[in-house]
Amino acid sequence: MEIYNESRKYKITSQENWVKCGKCGTEFDLNKNDGCPLCGFGSKKNIQEDKVKKEKSENKILEYLSIPNDLVLEPGKPLIDDETRSVGSWGMFNSFFPGKATLRVLAHLMEETNQKYVRLSDLMNKMREVLQESGLTKLRGFPNNTKKESSIGRLVYHFIRIFTEMGFFIVKTTDRDKEDVWACNWEDIEITLTKEGLEFAKIKNRVFDYNESNQVLTLEEKTWLIDYLKKIDREGYKEYSILKDVFEFLKEGHNGKDELWNWFKNNENFRNYVKQWSRKADDPEAFEKQIENISTTFAAGKLALLRELGIVKNKRNDYTILEELK
Repeated sequence: MEIYNESRKYKITSQENWVKCGKCGTEFDLNKNDGCPLCGFGSKKNIQEDKVKKEKSENKILEYLSIPNDLVLEPGKPLIDDETRSVGSWGMFNSFFPGKATLRVLAHLMEETNQKYVRLSDLMNKMREVLQESGLTKLRGFPNNTKKESSIGRLVYHFIRIFTEMGFFIVKTTDRDKEDVWACNWEDIEITLTKEGLEFAKIKNRVFDYNESNQVLTLEEKTWLIDYLKKIDREGYKEYSILKDVFEFLKEGHNGKDELWNWFKNNENFRNYVKQWSRKADDPEAFEKQIENISTTFAAGKLALLRELGIVKNKRNDYTILEELK
């Protein structure tokens, strides 16, 4: 009579103590052996060792999110162009957390490989591992499916690219045939941190350092970041200016949904910005529809950033001002 034991994954060949190993087929007395005496399958010691190895592996992956060590780096420089002069960051940029996580992972990779620049493809492979083990995929801005290329692509083009434009990363390409680095294959893009990027990465964070789920920056992060945004604002990167405008609009008692959408939609500076690159600018009806869609995106993105800065209450459909944006 054979009885299959699910917990041990081997067959009990009788109602006595003899069992057959489900891995190598060896028969042995279970009362006298801790698992199979030939291959060790089912051994409590081996099970515990495997568990410890798995935990160590997971902990090592999560160490990439820990505060990095000092590195010798070049100072950053924001990208000033028509877009950043008009609206600061692209509207799909709605969180500082994915960029900060990438800063930390890259810093650890650079130290680990002793390389000043890391291939973007290598960085994203490591990010996949970290995101899978950390549970960050549940938070705003992070890829919700690390196996889906479009999801990982959003991390690159909506967050890493924006952090690069802000001066936290420096990227270059080995593909001489392409002027736009973001149009290149990730294998042909190299990325490094700037001095400012590392400085921001080293400040403690609620999610990465205190294991909280509250997606709001610490006071130290907020103070540092606002000062930095003011600095690049003076250089022409107008992220702080547009956040300040949105803040003042909400402070007047307007909501951050329909009213804020309309505020963007009717903002002359914003309309001119879209008109500069829109293929629908010559079709009034199509252009108005496009303006409406982009206004919704920008309103949601800027509001989310104000929530993370602790300026607006971090609760859906609640636009309570918690403190001044100075």
